[in-house]
Amino acid sequence: MKTKKIIKGKLLSSISPLEILYLDPGFFVISEDGKIEEISKEMPKGAGQDSQFYDFSGKLICPGFVDIHNHLPQFTLSGLYRGNLLEWLKDIVFPAEELFSSPEVAELFAEKFFHELLRRGTTTTSSYVTSHKDATEIAFQCAERSGIRAFLGNVLMDQKAPEYLIKDTRILLRDSEELIEKWDGYDGGRLHYVLTPRFALTCSFDLLQGIGKIAKKYDVHIQSHLAESKAEIEAVMDMFSGFENYTDIYLKAGLLTEKTIMTHCVYLNNDEIETLKKTGTKISHCPSSNRFLQSGIMPYRKLEKSGIPIGLGTDVGAGYSLSMFSEMREMIESSKTIHFLDPSANYKPITSIEAFYLATLGGAKALSIEDETGSLEKGKSADFSVIDIEQLNVCDEDFYSKPEDLISKLIYGNGENYIEKVFVRGKQVFRK
Repeated sequence: MKTKKIIKGKLLSSISPLEILYLDPGFFVISEDGKIEEISKEMPKGAGQDSQFYDFSGKLICPGFVDIHNHLPQFTLSGLYRGNLLEWLKDIVFPAEELFSSPEVAELFAEKFFHELLRRGTTTTSSYVTSHKDATEIAFQCAERSGIRAFLGNVLMDQKAPEYLIKDTRILLRDSEELIEKWDGYDGGRLHYVLTPRFALTCSFDLLQGIGKIAKKYDVHIQSHLAESKAEIEAVMDMFSGFENYTDIYLKAGLLTEKTIMTHCVYLNNDEIETLKKTGTKISHCPSSNRFLQSGIMPYRKLEKSGIPIGLGTDVGAGYSLSMFSEMREMIESSKTIHFLDPSANYKPITSIEAFYLATLGGAKALSIEDETGSLEKGKSADFSVIDIEQLNVCDEDFYSKPEDLISKLIYGNGENYIEKVFVRGKQVFRK
């Protein structure tokens, strides 16, 4: 029986924010356990007769995208605009999340959600579910069946939210421990549980401290929101008046670790940035969401200069698309806006190569799984998409032969529409 796979195509993968691997043609061998065993410019020697050969000549093969921040239940309300962040949560999000008390609703939308991620080339997701333990359990079951790599958590809230969504602090912490013990590291690490306090406004300090203790006990990931909008910061600091700043609340609760992702971070002062850097905390940049809710523009270059690892998140539904191509485009255009608003600052707009890095290897580093996925490299999981790049060229002559041109054309040409196949661990999980 043939156990290995040989893949041939145009291989495109990030090496760093400024460097791209591009082999045309390129080859890689996938081992029986779904790892990239070899990668080369020529047909690998000695792998022929006991291998299945996949000839994707003319197709582009790139790593699966890593979406490090989104909300599974909000996928149902993408594009519904309602003022600023706090208004939108009250009028749109919370009522929608109540629906997930129904197991039927939770399963229907979880299955659709993971399918839509894979269809758009996202092979790794870090997702908020709802405050319902059962809905989170169902989300894990659906993710397991879909084949996606997923970090999932029930949203933890014990105050400042509708009664139908908040729970007793002790129950929330107990639910988290039970979900950790069942799902964290499931299927050889394909699925992980992530502690998910929504944000400081909806969490008592007792809850935040309890989450910090559980994170330390089980060495699990944490995800939350930080400094997304000015109104949010004002409300948080009114409630937590004894703290130096927003970030200090999470620090004192023990939530800032090398496995923590804080999302948005639009309005951080220098002390907060230094705190995130010292604790090893990562940042998720969600540019479309920040514009959609009129929150602001994250100062990417300033945060990048600090050395804090940053990845991209679609944030659906404030972000209105699960496409990482769309999010890369929004990131580039937002950076241009900063440049236009203050030309004297010499702000350098983000390049397509940088955006592609954040959507792949940068995201994997933010999730601390860069040794497992995020790029096409020997020893990593074979998580990749096959894209019909030729459909983007309207002329007989190929004007898009350079890697930076290929990436730019995909970003601005709705590249998700040309994804034909998606693989996770060398196993096909989507076919157009």
